[in-house]
Amino acid sequence: MHQFRNDYSEGACPEVLNALIRTNNEQTPGYGTDDHCAHAAELIRTACGQPDAYVRFIPGGTAANAVCISAFTDDFEGPILAADAHPTAHETGAIEACGRRILATNDPLGILTPVEVERVWRVNTAGGCHSTRPAMLYFSNTSELGHVYNRVEFDALCDIAEELGLSVYVDGARMASALTAEETDLTLKHLAARADAFTLGGTKAGMLFGEALVVSPRTARGARAIERIPYLTKRSGHMTAKGRLMGVQYEAAFDSDLSNDQGLVPYFAHAAQANAHAITLARGLEELGFEALIRTTGNQQFFWFDAHLAQQLASVCGAESMPAADPTGMNRVVLRFVTSWATRAEHVEELLDFIRDSVQ
Repeated sequence: MHQFRNDYSEGACPEVLNALIRTNNEQTPGYGTDDHCAHAAELIRTACGQPDAYVRFIPGGTAANAVCISAFTDDFEGPILAADAHPTAHETGAIEACGRRILATNDPLGILTPVEVERVWRVNTAGGCHSTRPAMLYFSNTSELGHVYNRVEFDALCDIAEELGLSVYVDGARMASALTAEETDLTLKHLAARADAFTLGGTKAGMLFGEALVVSPRTARGARAIERIPYLTKRSGHMTAKGRLMGVQYEAAFDSDLSNDQGLVPYFAHAAQANAHAITLARGLEELGFEALIRTTGNQQFFWFDAHLAQQLASVCGAESMPAADPTGMNRVVLRFVTSWATRAEHVEELLDFIRDSVQ
């Protein structure tokens, strides 16, 4: 059976793979100084509507988070983020290893809110130099549990950050999914116009690897971060000798000549397809009587199952369990199902048929 474990189990989507094959014998300068990286960066600037943005290609998401947070903060400062955010729960202390202390909110389900941002800011500024100084607001889109931020939510976070003097960094490991989700009204250009930095994730969007870190130079904080990022990238071992491979992939992903019938470049076209399959799966599960932990419109879906069926599904389709306390007291388990560029309609139907047969 097709696996729904994550959105990076497969290799590259066809457009990216073809570009890698086509350019395989080229000889280029190393460390991202090649023409492919330069062209890819220009395509990203155009898509963002930010002609002066700085673009750096970094191999992985944790590395991009560590580099960006380190660039925007000093070692006596830290980012404010939700307790369920990726750096808090899944990065093995990578941010703390850079000398930055995470300042977690009490927001449930990993959805950062202005109220909690302000509370954490007040707690950590009240003590002056005796406390870690908040310097950045971090959240991912989609969130760790699949929440897609709308424009009102995004603007509210940017507004409180501006009021409190914090930088805004959006982890976009699944940005392609977020910006093509059903009924989303947050656009890449609006996000880029307000955030100080964000990533356009490639690893979970049909590429072999790679994240594009985009930083705005419009503030003094952004300009300072841009100057620091190359040094931090190199020192941490994330400046890739064959950096052109990321440039080639992002060139293909943002190539308008490869757009689909809806005018979406491959980066967004594959994400929209993955989202559609995830929604079909969610609706099918609800029709079978299963309850969602949180309703999402991206490519991650989270549903409650009894322990026996959860174990079966984990074995058959790779769905991973997520830590969650069952409010019903029935000791149910939450499973995460993730679709990708490689997921097809027949894969979803096969899984739903298996579940339907299992509960009859």
